[in-house]
Amino acid sequence: MNNTELARTAARMAQRFAVASGPLAIEPLGRGLINDTFRVTAETNRWVLQRINGQVFPDPAGIMANLSRLGAHLARQGVVDLTWPELARTPEGATWTQDETGAVWRLMSFIPGQPLERIADAHQAAAVGRLLGAFHRAVADLDPASLTVTLPGFHVTPGYLEPFDRAAREAVAAPQPGLEEALAFVAARREGLDLLEQARAAGQIPERLVHGDPKLDNLLFDAEGRRALALIDLDTVQPGLTLHDIGDCLRSCCNRQGESARESSVAFDLAVCRPLLQAYADRTQGLLVPAEVTRLFAAIRLIPLELGLRFLTDHLQGDRWFRVSAPGQNLAKARIQFALVADIERQEREIQAIIAAAFG
Repeated sequence: MNNTELARTAARMAQRFAVASGPLAIEPLGRGLINDTFRVTAETNRWVLQRINGQVFPDPAGIMANLSRLGAHLARQGVVDLTWPELARTPEGATWTQDETGAVWRLMSFIPGQPLERIADAHQAAAVGRLLGAFHRAVADLDPASLTVTLPGFHVTPGYLEPFDRAAREAVAAPQPGLEEALAFVAARREGLDLLEQARAAGQIPERLVHGDPKLDNLLFDAEGRRALALIDLDTVQPGLTLHDIGDCLRSCCNRQGESARESSVAFDLAVCRPLLQAYADRTQGLLVPAEVTRLFAAIRLIPLELGLRFLTDHLQGDRWFRVSAPGQNLAKARIQFALVADIERQEREIQAIIAAAFG
């Protein structure tokens, strides 16, 4: 479906929801790489329209059931420092509809706000920690077994090794500078990739409801960039490990140069890590069990290593998963994540001290 056809389909799908009787203005929204997203405007009212990517998410109906259950739970909780999108309904009462190709579309309330390009100061870092903590605290008593696993295998780090090994054997990408170094980086760190999964299987760390992708792009701030308002992109809300969420949030926020930085400039910023973790610990107040706290550094190191492994695998496979605008981008992104891992390893003593100070 080309862009013109997609826009026409979006207009038809928006009309199926009982939100306005008059004409609707529809325009592309955001820079997400998975779902197709549009802003829908009717007079002074605004919504977000999305086509869920069925190639990435095998059970779109399960996603919508999760969002309905999550929204109802948060509404009952009455959380004052956390905003979430409300689902619009069709005249028949459904929260989603399908186009002629079978793709699932949904319409949600528009949350005014914007993601930050990068964390500028300790105040913003603490705001991120409070927001993630508010989410984890609010869903702590929601049984994770009551929600569908929307992305099977996500953040099961050792599970990414098999496709990586196969891709390395059957590589379709042309040799590129830096590839051998990236392969060697993974080879030197294969041991221990199952540390969190072993702890989960042994019942040492609990499975809870998690956001799944709390990177900086998925956190909305107010216009002044001072108050964190909402976690968006809730498709990956599913049973998981809280440590994965914390590690992914720190991976994104503490690398101020971002995923497209020059490799030589990548660093894990302790000035962001410290206030973010402290604010998270203050907001959750004992949510993490001791076995999670002792494994938190491992999670902080593991998540960028996992993402780098996924970028590298996609490069070897010929860029099938992550969108690229030029050959070699996924290899470059993998090397950036590996550079972040190396800096985390270099600063282990300091990061462990931050963890100890935040969680006692």
